[in-house]
Amino acid sequence: MELLNLKNKNILPFRFKKLNSWQMFLSNDLGKRIILDEKYFNDFVEDRELPQELISTLISKYFLLPKDVEINNEIIRQFAYKWIVRNSYLIKWPSLHIIVATLYCNHACRYCHASAKTKNPIKYHMTKEVAQKVVDVIFQTTNGDINIEFQWWEPLSNWPVVKYVIEYAREKNKQYDLVLDFAVVTNLSLMNDEMLDFLIAEDISISTSLDWPKELHDENRKYLDWESSFDLVSFWMKKINAIYKEKNIHRRVGAIATATRKSLDYTKEIIDTYIDLWLENIFMRPLNPFGIALKLWDQIWYSDEQYATFYNNMLEYIKEKNKEWVRFYESYLQICKKNLDGFEKLNFMEERSPCGAVLGQVAYNRDGKIYTCDEWRMFGTMWDDSFKVWEIDLNKTAEELYKEMILCKTTSILANATTIDHLPWYSTNPLSNYIWVCPIYSYAQSGNIVSKYKKEQRFRQQEATFDKIFDDFLNDNLKPEEKDEEK
Repeated sequence: MELLNLKNKNILPFRFKKLNSWQMFLSNDLGKRIILDEKYFNDFVEDRELPQELISTLISKYFLLPKDVEINNEIIRQFAYKWIVRNSYLIKWPSLHIIVATLYCNHACRYCHASAKTKNPIKYHMTKEVAQKVVDVIFQTTNGDINIEFQWWEPLSNWPVVKYVIEYAREKNKQYDLVLDFAVVTNLSLMNDEMLDFLIAEDISISTSLDWPKELHDENRKYLDWESSFDLVSFWMKKINAIYKEKNIHRRVGAIATATRKSLDYTKEIIDTYIDLWLENIFMRPLNPFGIALKLWDQIWYSDEQYATFYNNMLEYIKEKNKEWVRFYESYLQICKKNLDGFEKLNFMEERSPCGAVLGQVAYNRDGKIYTCDEWRMFGTMWDDSFKVWEIDLNKTAEELYKEMILCKTTSILANATTIDHLPWYSTNPLSNYIWVCPIYSYAQSGNIVSKYKKEQRFRQQEATFDKIFDDFLNDNLKPEEKDEEK
C-alpha cells in the first residue's frame, strides 16, 4: 500500500501495517519503529493537529521533518549518516569463513541437509595443502573481523587439519593483527581430553546440536557407532560447561535445536533438558526442505499451525521459567527483538538483506570448492553445483583467488536476489527492515532463487514471530508518546 498525494509534506519515507490490536505499526529505513493508535496515524498523514510530545517523537525517530527548514537540512544529513552506519556491513566483505574439514560424519540425522559420507573418512578429508591456501585467501578480506568456523559434517574426525588451521591462522595473524575468532560445530561424539584442552586454551567457541530428551534426540540424530548420541553429547556438554565455570570462562557450549514432527509433543521437556545441561538459551529452528530431510518429509514435517502452536507454547514455558528466576531465552526471538530495537543491524548472515552470501560469509569445501554459504555447498554436494563461487587453485596467489571470488557473477546475482527493498510485497512491508529472505530455501521450494514470500513457510514463520512480539512484548511499551532511546 502506498500513500499518494499526502497532505503532510514533511513526512519522511516509511512503511506501515495494521496489527492484530488494530494499531498501526510504522518503520523506516533506519529501523526506527513506532506504534500509533489509528486516530493518531490518520492525523499524522492528514497533517492534523497532534500532541506536541508525539510530534517530538516522530521527529526524533525520523518519521517527520520539523517545519524549520534549516533544521530539516541537518536532520537529512543525520538520516544519511545513520543509514550508512546501519548498513555498514555492506562494505566490509566477508567476516564469517566456514571451513568444511571433511564430508564424513558418524551420524545419520533424519533432517540432515545433505548426504554425509559415512564410510572411508580419510577419503573425504581436506588436506593441509588446501587448508593452508584457504587460510591465505581468508586473510585477503578487507573486514577487520575474521571468524573461522569449522562446520559439519564432523570436523573432529579430521582433527589434524582443524588444529593446523587454528595454529596457522594464529601465526599469520601476527602480521595482520585482525580480530580473529574460531568456532567448532561438532556432534561431540569424537571429543577427547586432548582436543578439549587445546580448544579451551585457544579460546575456541564450541557448538553442537541437541534435540532434547534422550528418546527424541536419539531418534532424530542416530549415531552409527554408538547406541546413544544423547549420552555422549550431554556428557561432554556438562563436562565442558563445568570446566568453563571452574576456569571462570564466561561462555557456554552453544546448541541448536531442530524441530521434527515428534518434537512437537515435548515442549516442556525440551526446555527442561537445556536448563539441566546449564545452557542459557535455545536456538529453535524449523526443518529446511532440502537434503536427506526430503526423503523422510512425510514422517517428520508439520504444518504452519502445528509449528506455531509448538513455538508459542515453548515461549510461554520459557516465560514461566523466567518468573522462577531461571535465566533462559530463545535465540531466534532475541534476534528479532534486537533487530527491532537496535540502531545497527545484527550481522547475522541469514538474517539480513542482502543476505550474507559472499558479502558476509564464504564456505570452503573440503576439496577447495568455494560457495556463497554452507547451504549452497550442501546443494553442490548433492546434485546442483550452480552456486559454486570459485575454486582453490594451489598455483594461484591468495590475492588472485580472493578477487576472482568477490567479483564472480554469482556474488552479484545473489546480492540482487536477496535485496528485499525491491522485491514484490517486501518493498512495502514495514517488517522488511527486520526480516530477510533465503535464496536456497526459495530455490528448494520453487526452483527460483527469488522469494515467493507468502507462499513460503519460512516467511509465514517470520511474520508469525513478529506478530507474537507485537502482541506480547511491544504494545505496552510503544505508546504514541514513546521517547527515542538511541544515544
